[in-house]
Amino acid sequence: MRRITPATSEDGQAIAIAVERLREARNLLRRAGARRAASAAGQAINSAEGAARHVAHRMRRTHA
Repeated sequence: MRRITPATSEDGQAIAIAVERLREARNLLRRAGARRAASAAGQAINSAEGAARHVAHRMRRTHA
């Protein structure tokens, strides 16, 4: 099995902050009527949430 690069709680916190700011950006874009940009921000949120799951998995695997 391949070696997993260890993740830290700082990695998880950074991603959580990024998701929060992406949500803020999406809401602002919706208010401004920029539907396509808001949709793109929504896709970025989904991707960042996937990254958060990945970091959580790396933390479980390397700190157990």
